[in-house]
Amino acid sequence: MSRSLRWTLVGGAGALGYSLYEPYRYRLVTREVGVRWTGPPLDVLHLSDTHLAPSDLKLQRFLRSIPQRLDRVPDLVVATGDMIEGNDGIHPLLEALSDIQARTGRFYVLGSHDYYVSSGPSYTKYFSGEKTLRRATPTDHARLERGLQEQGWRPLTNTTEQLEVQGRGVRIAGVDDPYLKRHRVGHIARSRDDGLALALVHAPDVVTEWALNGFDLVLAGHTHGGQVQMPGVGALVTNCSLPSALASGLTRIGDTWLHVSPGLGTGRYSPIRFLARPEATLLRLVGDA
Repeated sequence: MSRSLRWTLVGGAGALGYSLYEPYRYRLVTREVGVRWTGPPLDVLHLSDTHLAPSDLKLQRFLRSIPQRLDRVPDLVVATGDMIEGNDGIHPLLEALSDIQARTGRFYVLGSHDYYVSSGPSYTKYFSGEKTLRRATPTDHARLERGLQEQGWRPLTNTTEQLEVQGRGVRIAGVDDPYLKRHRVGHIARSRDDGLALALVHAPDVVTEWALNGFDLVLAGHTHGGQVQMPGVGALVTNCSLPSALASGLTRIGDTWLHVSPGLGTGRYSPIRFLARPEATLLRLVGDA
């Protein structure tokens, strides 16, 4: 065996080993976002794609630790879908989220995994765009939503709410999962009286709808940050229609910010991450004018 081949095999084995380790390297990251906001800094905690199963004990411990990791209670907490990986994840999820509080409100939208149980691996879908849901088993998402709402979480399923945050009007709107084509956009609009306009969506494909209607920040998930990124290349796949460069983090689209969370979990049939570390994000919104 040549030296170059030997080092290639060693490097490949190392990368494979790390890809199995990285899914457990949870972190809480704070990012500052300049928006049209005239009040004091406003904190939004963004959670997404936990894909929780009862066996995910380390993730459950991380979620329960978030209040202690924050220096103050955030103004808003938002969850952008794919919270569970099956019905047996509902109770552990609710337990893990129970201590995460917000000054003004906690809001959520659902994703495809909240509606359907994964029926098996279909890796070609990430390259072909196919959606393998026709044979999928529905989850008990009514029980999931009932549990969330009993804790005080409020759904933004194709609807809008008007809030008062720090004495100023804030519009927060959401749509059902575009990946399943359950979304409706007729309610997406911004008023001149809105001090801030925020949007929640699972799959970020419809970000243009929010940008054209003057929203300040769109919060999404679904992509897992690409889940596998390559140096100099970026995300190999994103499972959505946006360019791979938008698969994770903050991106400016006109006057609108898009934040795509890399998420905290993985699907049961793809339990790896590579250079796409799982993350909960505290977005600190500050006035830029």
